[in-house]
Amino acid sequence: MSHFITVPINENGIIFDSSMTGVIADAIAPSPFAFEDIFIYSHGWSNDADRALDLYNQFSIELAKQILLAVQGPASPLVNPPRNSLGIGIHWPSEITEDPNSPLNDLQLFTFYTMEHRADAVGKNAVYSMLRLLMTSRAGSTLPLRIFLLGHSFGCKVVCAALNDLQVDIANGTVPLPANISFRVVLLEAATDYDNLEPGDIYGAVSKIGNLRMLITTSGLDKALTVWYPAAGKLANLFHGGNPTPALGAAGPSASAVTAFGGASALQVAPGFGASQSATPASKLVVADLTPVHQARVSAGIYDGGAGGSHSDINFLEIYQLVMGFIFA
Repeated sequence: MSHFITVPINENGIIFDSSMTGVIADAIAPSPFAFEDIFIYSHGWSNDADRALDLYNQFSIELAKQILLAVQGPASPLVNPPRNSLGIGIHWPSEITEDPNSPLNDLQLFTFYTMEHRADAVGKNAVYSMLRLLMTSRAGSTLPLRIFLLGHSFGCKVVCAALNDLQVDIANGTVPLPANISFRVVLLEAATDYDNLEPGDIYGAVSKIGNLRMLITTSGLDKALTVWYPAAGKLANLFHGGNPTPALGAAGPSASAVTAFGGASALQVAPGFGASQSATPASKLVVADLTPVHQARVSAGIYDGGAGGSHSDINFLEIYQLVMGFIFA
């Protein structure tokens, strides 16, 4: 049996509805649901509740469809297909207002700095609390548990902030890390600095988590990250000088970050990309360039992201094949 829930988070990273805390605690306990796979999704900047729900519904159902088609095939590339699953969609206030018709939304471009830090607060508080609860509730349990964390844009900051603080507490002994738990992390077009995963930086502890693998996508056609992200960074640091830092989803991870993960494998995602191609690399860190498939979709007139380019072009077959091959290899 599988379930999906959406958890509303306020601007301070606290679960908005207190009754949801009990729902989450019941869902992730070893009994009676006994979920073996838990998916945690986080959207990025400028998504109201309705849009976030639409995104989660589309991505989770279309991904599940491709998984089912793969496991039913004669030669499935999925070595470890999904088991009894729980999906958790995180909705955090990434807009000025939840009213899509409000004139205040015209000021959304000026909220970059605020939402960047809000994403970290959501990760450090709400998502971290869920992960900590998972660790403590499964301590001593023999039931295997796979945790899949998928973020898009600023949602990648939510995911990384939660994992970083979890590892800090694992290292100091305040949170257990059961031996039968694994992490698979997918950062789609991450709107965070390319060096944030370096040791000593804000997410520098993530690479130290045992039994964790991470997939990072990049794209040269992601104008939101290649053009507007550094421009926003320059504006936010107007009085501090220095050059703007490239985004992780544009430049990929820094050399120091790659070293911290023990190296990285590189993939080129072109039209026709299949799950077996992303299932092959055994590296702890995999970096997948979406530029070829994004270019093909733009050239064919399938997707035109306007000023943001291909930043939000994440709902198509090759993406699902990439993700499922990586997390279920």
